[in-house]
Amino acid sequence: MIRHKPLNGSPALYTAGFSIPVVRVLKSTNGVNWYEVSNQGLQGSSSRAMLVHLGKIFMSTVNESDLTDDPRLYCSEDPEFFPWQKVIDTQAPGFDPDKNPQGTITNMAVFNGRLYVATANESGVQVWRTENPEPETNRWVKIIDGGFGNPLNWYSLAMGVFKNHLYVSGTKPLPLAWAIPMGCDVVRIDKNDNWQVIVGGHHLFPIPALEAYQGKGMAPIGSGFNNPFNVYAWQIQEYKGRLFITTFDDSSNMEVILTTLLANRQALYQRISQPITDLLIEIYSTVLDILRAVRYPYGFDMYVSEDGVHFKTMFLNGLNNPHNYGGRILYVDSCNDLYLGTANPFQGCEVWKAKDIYCQNLRPCHDNYAELWEAKNLICEHFEVIMKHMPAIRELIPQIDVCLF
Repeated sequence: MIRHKPLNGSPALYTAGFSIPVVRVLKSTNGVNWYEVSNQGLQGSSSRAMLVHLGKIFMSTVNESDLTDDPRLYCSEDPEFFPWQKVIDTQAPGFDPDKNPQGTITNMAVFNGRLYVATANESGVQVWRTENPEPETNRWVKIIDGGFGNPLNWYSLAMGVFKNHLYVSGTKPLPLAWAIPMGCDVVRIDKNDNWQVIVGGHHLFPIPALEAYQGKGMAPIGSGFNNPFNVYAWQIQEYKGRLFITTFDDSSNMEVILTTLLANRQALYQRISQPITDLLIEIYSTVLDILRAVRYPYGFDMYVSEDGVHFKTMFLNGLNNPHNYGGRILYVDSCNDLYLGTANPFQGCEVWKAKDIYCQNLRPCHDNYAELWEAKNLICEHFEVIMKHMPAIRELIPQIDVCLF
């Protein structure tokens, strides 16, 4: 959701929602009543990013069934009255794929007067920016590729500006990362296109080609803020001189997967064999036993930083609700109030308003979840088996793609 003053007039709210065959765009002038505006000219079933730049709404759309598709980026001064225009046209005469974003745009931000986009790629997430304030064909600069040095980072689900840097998150392949928890990474980019790993650099699985990147992180914080179950950094937001990051905690899916395995044991015996099925049941049962033994705090985390490098924990338990598995939205309104919206498919979402943000006596997150090493090692040991047979399990829980992303 974004706030925009079309033609410098009265402010309005705009949002986009999943719809087949084409994404729907809604507008509200009072925050209560919403009405649909034109989606003519748009392609894609959903939108992952909207922002205001140079007096226009910029919106990227995606095909939810293929997040490595071509980039789709559109703009309009106000879609109620002005048609959507293509910003990236792969069919334009002279279009050079090496001088334009490659892959689906999963996030956007405005930084240093330029438009930045993150694109999903099987070779690793990329970050591009415009050469000039106004986007133009063949006038884009690729700043990052290869997933920040880890090609398993396929997507970016959060971007935010803080103290002269643009922060960008990296998420591992989905839906694989929902079944095999692999923590998110976070990097920051300066105005000269230099980038540094802030969270990450300690990979869950050995990747020989990445040894040169092991020391690139500035802070001693491993992927997922040292927690493999923090699969996303879902929101990155500056507020009152501090940087806030919320996560998606995948731990609740361990029970979903185990329940699915147990409920469909006989069918899986026929599909992937009894020994493999029993091994998978043992793996996820053991992971749940470990989570219970360490009294793992289910629910999303929120982290805060004064300098953008060193982080402390605000909370680790979904605002005291284990069913709040994601900090889905951090929104600062026109009155400079901070709102937090949760992802909670079990009970429905919650919306919280911050009263005061205190950052004293919070625990540094350097040693978060150190006791989870057993679960990490167990998953690592059986990585190939889980990855090979996860498609068969996914067929039994098809709704996972819709409810978690």
